[in-house]
Amino acid sequence: MLTILIGALGLAATQPPQPADPHEAINPLYKSLLSPGYEVGPDIRAKFLTPSMPDGLDAAKQKAVITKLIGNDYSYAEFTRKSGVAPQILKVWNVQPCDPKAPSRGVDVWFLTYGDLKVLDTPKFLDRLLIAGRGEGKAIGITKEDLAKRKIALADEKHEGFGLIEFDFLEKVRLKATGRAFWSRTNESAVIACEIDPRFKDDTQFPNQWHSLNKTGGAQKVGPATSWSGAGVYLKITNLKEPAGALFIEQHVIFVEPTGWFDGENLLGSKLPFAVQRQVRNIRSEWSKASEK
Repeated sequence: MLTILIGALGLAATQPPQPADPHEAINPLYKSLLSPGYEVGPDIRAKFLTPSMPDGLDAAKQKAVITKLIGNDYSYAEFTRKSGVAPQILKVWNVQPCDPKAPSRGVDVWFLTYGDLKVLDTPKFLDRLLIAGRGEGKAIGITKEDLAKRKIALADEKHEGFGLIEFDFLEKVRLKATGRAFWSRTNESAVIACEIDPRFKDDTQFPNQWHSLNKTGGAQKVGPATSWSGAGVYLKITNLKEPAGALFIEQHVIFVEPTGWFDGENLLGSKLPFAVQRQVRNIRSEWSKASEK
């Protein structure tokens, strides 16, 4: 969204008790992604994984979380080094239950960057961070007036927003959809939750849809618009007690992948790791530049 493991991971198994999550009380979109989950089909909801790094842990427990996560893939020193090309962990899994005609996929990414959590309070930094995570593409904000026409009101104007996004995914699909975002911050962490809002699925002005992309004779051909059920994602950024200045970032994504997207090709396995690596480096770069100011 960010090494690769394809297939069901069994990560939804019973987890040990964790401290109460303060973000659930102040971020309603994040809370809904955890439970009841994102709607991935008719009467089908997929629950997101709970954060790997909860608030309230001391340095030793934070290190234990990272050590368990990286396993034998990397050493702790390698994973936490201050570098734009430090490793990241990426896991891709099949979400169950799902709609057989439009299976759902989960993508989870963990990595470190260095900087100050307070830069999230800087005007426009959050926008730049979301752009860095999305990669190439464009987005336009949706006004309160446009929302009002659809009987939608912002619950919190400071922490919530809507926008129409358009970008190409793995050079095979063009996505155009209306996203809702809600962010929250505590003294220890920040959470940015986003979803493709299902209320805009068949909207005439801000629709949720996809187009196939094909190259013929060097020219790109864009296929007809098809309705898309969408995706949900949350990003949690946690201050680490050690190393000094380190931020632990985890990104959890669930998206609907219609069978017409890749025609049976395993593009997630072949292309996603490179796209995720680019995304991670972009995010690290943005955080580094903002923290130096």
